[in-house]
Amino acid sequence: MFSPQRILLVLGAWGVLCGESPPDPQLPLKSVFPASAPRYPNLWFYLDTRQASTYEAAVKRVTEHLRLALRLREYRGPFTNAEGCDFEARIEHLQPWEDPAHRALQHSHAFHIRYYYTPLLQKNLHRVRLADNRDYWRFAASVHYEVEHTNPNHADVEACPICGRTGDYAGLRGNLVEMVHDPLGLELVLTGKIRGQAVRHEDFDERPVAGLGALGQSQILAGGKGDRNTLRIGIVMIT
Repeated sequence: MFSPQRILLVLGAWGVLCGESPPDPQLPLKSVFPASAPRYPNLWFYLDTRQASTYEAAVKRVTEHLRLALRLREYRGPFTNAEGCDFEARIEHLQPWEDPAHRALQHSHAFHIRYYYTPLLQKNLHRVRLADNRDYWRFAASVHYEVEHTNPNHADVEACPICGRTGDYAGLRGNLVEMVHDPLGLELVLTGKIRGQAVRHEDFDERPVAGLGALGQSQILAGGKGDRNTLRIGIVMIT
């Protein structure tokens, strides 16, 4: 299994090892996924097939790494709203927003990830050869950052300076999840930060939330076009 440090090194060394930008990931259409999935998955993992003998092993390797690195709690159903995923995981009680002027709206935050791999397997899209002449196992996830699940304001507080349509996101129109929550979740999983600020677990040792590498060390694609109804899409290549 990869350690968090190993994944960081792999991502950071991509340009050095390959001497060029990551290859086109050849992302499939949103119609590959169940109709109950409201958004295009905004995080994709590509694992060199030499690193895992089967697709099942590849998925387990990466999801287990994420579970340990980010201290995720996994949920495998029954679900109230699974959005067509195979299973999901969360971190709750992050970055409490405490504001006496908005007591009714104040809340802590949750990072939420939903994994999608069965739809790709069923349509034989789980393995792909890219322009670097390597074969990859691939699967997708939908990540977002929002009002925590136990708060009565879940999931949206537009005025929140952390997860709301504020700061750099103030001028964006459209669905709050697609325009704000999704890119915030992508930032956290890749860098351990929200709006450029490090995030810590709300426990006695306040350990930083581990990310999978800086934004510049992974490939970030623009979304918001065609069926890709999310602001940004992250590609993690593990060679």
